[in-house]
Amino acid sequence: MTPVSARIARARQRGFSLIELTVALVILGLIGILLARWLSDTAHERSQVAQRDLLQRADDAVMGYATIHARLPCPASPLSDGREDCAQGEVGTLPWRTLSLPDQRAGNIRYGVLRRSGDSAPLAGWSTASQRVANVATALPADLAHIGDQAVPLQVTINAPRFVPFSRIEPWDNCSVVDCANLPHSGQNSLNSMDFCDAIRNAAMLPASARHVHTRRDLDPAQIAGNVAYALAIVNPLAPAHDASSPVFQSPRRPGGGADNYQDKVLAVGIDQLWSRLRCGEHYAPALYAHANVAMAARLTTPAMANHETQLDIMVELGVAEAMNASVALIDATADLINTTSETLDTIAEMFETYGGWNWRVAVAGGSIGTAVGSTIAAGAALAAAGTYAATSRQYRDQFAARFPAEARRLEDQIVSNARRADMLGGFPDASVRSAARNLQYTGP
Repeated sequence: MTPVSARIARARQRGFSLIELTVALVILGLIGILLARWLSDTAHERSQVAQRDLLQRADDAVMGYATIHARLPCPASPLSDGREDCAQGEVGTLPWRTLSLPDQRAGNIRYGVLRRSGDSAPLAGWSTASQRVANVATALPADLAHIGDQAVPLQVTINAPRFVPFSRIEPWDNCSVVDCANLPHSGQNSLNSMDFCDAIRNAAMLPASARHVHTRRDLDPAQIAGNVAYALAIVNPLAPAHDASSPVFQSPRRPGGGADNYQDKVLAVGIDQLWSRLRCGEHYAPALYAHANVAMAARLTTPAMANHETQLDIMVELGVAEAMNASVALIDATADLINTTSETLDTIAEMFETYGGWNWRVAVAGGSIGTAVGSTIAAGAALAAAGTYAATSRQYRDQFAARFPAEARRLEDQIVSNARRADMLGGFPDASVRSAARNLQYTGP
């Protein structure tokens, strides 16, 4: 090997060529790009998971609050410390301190709650104070962040044996029966989830309104999808798609990206969905209608029993009157028998005086005696039957009066007490309300 060849061989052994170096750098660059993309996607996915988890925990906290307080929380002011402010209106930030959420990031969640009051809906055949009107527009309270005693049953308010029962729709006055001082909502111990469910029911009956909290359609964000009970949104601060004071929430199914780089996360709970979550159908209809209707029927039974007792008294008096009439008839029949016998004797005397010339009148007079005897026997039988009827009527009246009016009143008090207990308990009663309802015994008018 020449000296030149040896130097070239040693140079080749000392390092990479330019081509090899270029290939290595390209490979390292591709690996770096893929690693950066993977790290970015992983961070984005972690952010998405964290946001979804935060929304879910916020939704659980809102539902827990609604279960305990029988209403949804009011929004918080964006400048507040995270406590609800019912003067804020329908839209604000999530009141994370009121909900006892330990994560302060929840204060950045946009929160809207349906608060409709004074809106009306056409209700077919709605009864007014003066007449029955078809398709009249009636205002329905549907403020889901305010609890009022609005679930009112039909009840008999005036009831006595000698009066015509009077019924109307109004709240139970349970505080006249139990001590409300130590109960939640003192003075209105019937404020509970039934009133909340009534507001939800009213909200479902009202037509959609863009002036209140609602969501948009996912394929056409310009169109309203419908009002919702409440909505939560985590807004992307770099490309926000939600206005802080607007009742509009984007569809939870709206895809991300697009020309406006939409990245907001929305969780919306519909009106029917909230009804199902609170299981309103399980206690609203039974307590407000079934219990109330049975109580009304029980209260109507008491005067009915008193009226029946009065009818039995009349039957006894009729039996006594019939017995008196039968006695008079028996006396008349006896008098007829005596008169007929006297006339027969006179006829026999006249026959002797005429030496048998009028003997045919004796046969007629004898027939009259037979008729009088028959009338007397019939009058006696009628008197016996009238006496039996009077005695039977009196016995039945005494048996009925000794048991059924008092039993009807006892049953009425028990059923009305159960209806009032149902009105007090609602869907999720606390221990104090449960104890008061257990001890409630209604014995009112």
